[in-house]
Amino acid sequence: MNTRKEVMILAFALASAVAAASVGGSWKRSLAFLAAWLLPGAGHVMMGKWKKGLFFFALLGAAYAFGMHIAGWRPVSFDDNPFYFVGQYGSGATLLVAKLRGSEKAILSAGIHPSWFDPGLLYVCVVGLLNLVLMLNVLDLKTASAPAPAAGAPAATAPIPPAAVPPPAPEKPA
Repeated sequence: MNTRKEVMILAFALASAVAAASVGGSWKRSLAFLAAWLLPGAGHVMMGKWKKGLFFFALLGAAYAFGMHIAGWRPVSFDDNPFYFVGQYGSGATLLVAKLRGSEKAILSAGIHPSWFDPGLLYVCVVGLLNLVLMLNVLDLKTASAPAPAAGAPAATAPIPPAAVPPPAPEKPA
């Protein structure tokens, strides 16, 4: 498939996903969804879950870098493995840069045993698929809770727990 066509199809799919997400939620959540695709963990950071975001960025970034190092810093081609080819599309900006650079076929890096080539491609694919799961998680995240009130500030009234509310009186037959 032509690289330009792939990039256009990918851009259309992402724009459609962002538009669909904005219908049921807020625009902030939709932009976080797009940011999560561009950079693993960025969507969580935008939604106020920065510790989670940094953890995911470090974990997926290291696995992706390891896989790409083995694959010669080139994306997985359809000829290498059709399943890995599809899975890598969740990898975001890193895949986009590699595609725009014109790299079509992964090659084994110098000094790496050939038996590592397939696991390297698998790392790239799994990172892409895990990033898709993180993107969906961003759509379901609750925004960060409000900060606790200062020590001298009056506390807000707490809601009555459901157990403390008396049940309604039974209706009398007419």
